[in-house]
Amino acid sequence: MCITKAQIVELSTILDRLNAIDSSDGRMQYLESQVEDADLFLEVLKKVNKNNLRIKKGRSVPDVQKTKYVFETADVLARFQSNSVESISANSSKEELVAMYHTIFHTKPLSSFSKTRIVQTINGYIHDMNRFDALLG
Repeated sequence: MCITKAQIVELSTILDRLNAIDSSDGRMQYLESQVEDADLFLEVLKKVNKNNLRIKKGRSVPDVQKTKYVFETADVLARFQSNSVESISANSSKEELVAMYHTIFHTKPLSSFSKTRIVQTINGYIHDMNRFDALLG
């Protein structure tokens, strides 16, 4: 059995009109005029678990193209190696820094992060990666 689009639209219309009626007597009269078995209809609706109706989407990665700044990893690394944390923080907008953070970590920083904290986090990551490379020789 397959429920057609027309049946779904009809059900939606019935539910919309049912929600618009104020009195319970009016709702029952409307239901009895629209469905064959009003009691069965209401029992089926009671069984619906709204939480199970949500279609779960996989964890999505924010789209960097929505911002006007797009950085390559090499560009971010070069910028941090040639400038100090203070100068990067002073000369960059928060939107630029968020784009750099996304380039390195593939996620957005917490909204509570200040410009300085974003720069320090990226700088700490680069420092750790340099130490790791040095240890591997």
